[in-house]
Amino acid sequence: MGSSRHNRTTFLETENQPPASGHPPTSLARKAGIFTVSRAVTILTQMLAGVVLTHALSEADAGIVFYLVLLLYGTALTFGQLGLPDSVFFFFEKLPPAARKSFTLLLSKTLLRLAFAAAAIMLAIGWLGSSQEGFGEVRTLIWAVMAMLLFELPTMPLPNVLIALDRAKAAAWLNIFTGLTQFMAMALPLLLPDPVAAIPIGLLVYSILRMVVSTAIFRKLFRNEPTEPLPDGTLREVFRYSLPLSLAQIFWTLNRQVDKYVVQWFLPAFFAVYSAGALEIPIIPTIAYSVAAVMMPQLVGHHLRGERSQLLELWYRSIRKVTVIVLPLVMVFVVAAEEFIALLFPDNYADAVIPFRIYTLILLQRVASYSNMQKALGSTGDITRAAIYLFSINALLAVPLVLWLGMAGPPLAALLANTFSWWYALRKIQLLLKVKFREVFPFGFYGKALGVAALAAVPVFLLKQQVEMPAAIGFAMLAVCYLLVYLLLARLTGIVPEEDWRRLLRR
Repeated sequence: MGSSRHNRTTFLETENQPPASGHPPTSLARKAGIFTVSRAVTILTQMLAGVVLTHALSEADAGIVFYLVLLLYGTALTFGQLGLPDSVFFFFEKLPPAARKSFTLLLSKTLLRLAFAAAAIMLAIGWLGSSQEGFGEVRTLIWAVMAMLLFELPTMPLPNVLIALDRAKAAAWLNIFTGLTQFMAMALPLLLPDPVAAIPIGLLVYSILRMVVSTAIFRKLFRNEPTEPLPDGTLREVFRYSLPLSLAQIFWTLNRQVDKYVVQWFLPAFFAVYSAGALEIPIIPTIAYSVAAVMMPQLVGHHLRGERSQLLELWYRSIRKVTVIVLPLVMVFVVAAEEFIALLFPDNYADAVIPFRIYTLILLQRVASYSNMQKALGSTGDITRAAIYLFSINALLAVPLVLWLGMAGPPLAALLANTFSWWYALRKIQLLLKVKFREVFPFGFYGKALGVAALAAVPVFLLKQQVEMPAAIGFAMLAVCYLLVYLLLARLTGIVPEEDWRRLLRR
């Protein structure tokens, strides 16, 4: 079964070989923690920007900004990447270290060219959507947001490059800078007489600053590195690897946004309220994705060396550790959904709790990045097919369900589609690893942890029915009560290892 090395890598250990950067190796747990915190800061600032917009703008103006920035720009940014940033981890392991500078430049130049095509896609979709009542102003605002793509797209691979070179802390600071600058770009225009028109200009300034900072980081990172020529056919090989990923990313993005397009078309008056609530609490999936990002070089290395047992050991341990963090966080927001929405948004956004609670249930599956495992195994085609199935099921169900159930319909369609996608991804990983289905995921541990998380919610939900509290106090009290009950049950059932309890208490 490949190499017979005994220096296995676990989730809390590093490879025994030094990193390419020449710096002392950093443990996977520490890298995951650093990167997760940075992504959390970034995502929280983006979420806070949305909250501020709902309070500072009318519902109609907030709908225009959400449509322009979250929906149109998010769609175009995904189309423009073509999966290229995701190729960094795989090719940094395959190419010699001397070629990494050239490879990074190749990705950035290619993404700059793709930015023009992405801008055209954004213009086409935006022109059509602006025909809906209340969205006509989009046609005059879209140009500045299109220009953002030219500055932001070429910088997208840099965080992955930093992680691949064992510079997780630098990647973390770049993420924090990105999040804070984005927030300022959307918040400061609110002080101007016409904030809706000023926000796209502010975001364009943000993208220029990101380009300047990313260029400075790149020059410092590779200042002593020669620009070695890449092997012939490298770009073709990159596209062969990344195009399936790009198709998957496109369908993932469309899957996340199809419900909003459906609501914008069938229920335009409720678009702002729906957009506010139709989200997965972003910090929760970030935990699994950040862990997966820092694990990628090790997963790829184990796969290329044929070390299946070490790969599975690393995969299982990461899932167990993420599970005991993610599941209780999900249940907090399920139980206290009304209080959370009331805490964030004005009273006229109260109905946002409907899509919010259903979307939160999807997060019960977000205890691992299944696509990252498939990327590490080189099976990008399966990722694409899974994304197509996910989008297709969601799109087919969203329209009839919105006509039947109103705002509750599209998120229910997303929940059903994601459940199928979860099974499909695990099935494909099972076939790649040539193991039994029950061995591809720690189902027993996950079921036990889910039972503990759900049981802890029962007394807290009963408390909620008996006591009325203001939103801020209510959410805080429900969250604290739930986590205390969960920690007690976790201790009694042993789902958290003793070593983790000791580590937690030391902190």
